[in-house]
Amino acid sequence: MEPNRYIYGSAAPKLPKQPLKEERQVRRPPEKRKAVIAMPEPVKYPMGGMVFCIAVGFVILFTLICRFAAITEMNGELAAMNAQLEQLKDDNRKLQAEISASINQENIRRIAEERLNMKMPDSYQRIPVNVPKVNYSIVTRQEPEEKSTLFSFLSDLIQ
Repeated sequence: MEPNRYIYGSAAPKLPKQPLKEERQVRRPPEKRKAVIAMPEPVKYPMGGMVFCIAVGFVILFTLICRFAAITEMNGELAAMNAQLEQLKDDNRKLQAEISASINQENIRRIAEERLNMKMPDSYQRIPVNVPKVNYSIVTRQEPEEKSTLFSFLSDLIQ
């Protein structure tokens, strides 16, 4: 047994002194050297082309805005005309109802006798006529008028 191996009042053995460890060297990143950076030449854009593109863009946008304004105005006029059409249809229905209510055979006979001085014909003045009932009507065909257009003029020249 080695003497002085134990420390008085402790059951732990005395550890021998360890040799000094070299302190860790802190590695520092190498100092950055200031490098001479070649500045790239600035890109030069053609000024005339940019102005032209911007002007074309504004013209296109202005045209779109004008078109939308015209469409909106036409929609307003269309709505006003539709309201006027509905009003005219209502007036027409009312007039048709008045006409159908005012027409009866007795009123017609009275107006014919009083205003127009008409009389009922005598029996010898009546001539019976037989009218055949036909379910169709004969329509004469009318040819449409030919409009003078550039196409019709050219077709006449070719023929």
